[in-house]
Amino acid sequence: MKILVSGFEPFDGDSANPSGELLTWLLTRELPFELVTVLLPVTFDGAFKALKQTIELVKPDVVVATGLAKNRSEITVERIGINWVDARIPDNAGITLSAQKIVNNGPDGIFSRLPLMEMIEASRAAGVPAKLSTSPGEYVCNHVLYLLLQEFPQLSAGFIHLPLNPNFQGVEEMLKVCYSQPIMNH
Repeated sequence: MKILVSGFEPFDGDSANPSGELLTWLLTRELPFELVTVLLPVTFDGAFKALKQTIELVKPDVVVATGLAKNRSEITVERIGINWVDARIPDNAGITLSAQKIVNNGPDGIFSRLPLMEMIEASRAAGVPAKLSTSPGEYVCNHVLYLLLQEFPQLSAGFIHLPLNPNFQGVEEMLKVCYSQPIMNH
C-alpha cells in the first residue's frame, strides 16, 4: 500500500511549518506501508495543482494532507471540506480570496474518506492529544481538502491539522490506522 502525505511550506511570516517538518520526520520512520511525501506551496493557485500532479504521478492508495492550525492545542482530523473560501490573510503569492465558492456548481461539502474516529483513538492511545474538527476553515488547507475530495472520489483521503508544537508520533499512529483501515466514510 502507498500513502501520500502532504505538508505545507511556512506562511504568514513564519520561518517553519510543522506540517512541512512532519514530512522530513516521517521519512526517518520504519512504516508498514510505502510513504510518499510532497511539500505544497501556501497558494490558492499552486497548492492543489502540486498535490494533483503528485497523485497522478505516484497513484497512492491513501492521501493524507496536513497543515498548521496555530490556534489549536491538539492534532485535529477534519470531517468535511467545505465549498467556500474566505481568507483572512493573503496566501504566499499575495492573493486573498474572499467570500466565494471554490467550485461554482460543486456540492457545499464533501466528507473525508478516512477512518477519523479510529485515527483519533490511535493517537490518544499513543499519549498524543487528538480530536475531531468539523472543517479545516476557509483558507488554503480547506481549498486543498475540498478539491482533493471532489477530484479524486475513488481515493481514501482527508486532512489533519497540526498544532504549533505537535508530537508527530500521533500522526504516525493515525497513518498506521489508514494503512490497516484505508476506506471509511465520516
